[in-house]
Amino acid sequence: MSNGAGAAGAGTDVDQLDAPPPISAELRAKILSDPNVAKMAAELEMDLEEFVNTVGYYMNNPGVEPAFLVVSDENLRKMGVEPPTSEAIEASVRASVEAFKAGQAPSGFDDARKKTVDLSAQGGEAVKIKADPDLEDAIKKGRTPSKP
Repeated sequence: MSNGAGAAGAGTDVDQLDAPPPISAELRAKILSDPNVAKMAAELEMDLEEFVNTVGYYMNNPGVEPAFLVVSDENLRKMGVEPPTSEAIEASVRASVEAFKAGQAPSGFDDARKKTVDLSAQGGEAVKIKADPDLEDAIKKGRTPSKP
């Protein structure tokens, strides 16, 4: 987070912090109560104190977006990262644009479907059930156990 320059919209002031400000003891305790916090800090190769303060800063300032940092090629190399070439950056941007386009393209499943048949709109009469007395008697006899 050093040697960075914030990028924001024109006319917007961006505060540059070398490290997030300390947070309250209560918020620190709340964040550290999660057993995964230390694991996440270690995974990100961050000092636990700095990680906790960073999380606390964003909890206290939910509308703040992370700063975009620009690092010189020289400093990237010092960090052990080989800076990408202009061609590699262009290829990555083009691939991202194509991925967005593919995700926004309509699929074959989006075509308009035919309306289902609405039987109530066609009029007609409701089906009337006609009782069959012989069938009703047979059912009643089948339900009632016969006496020996």
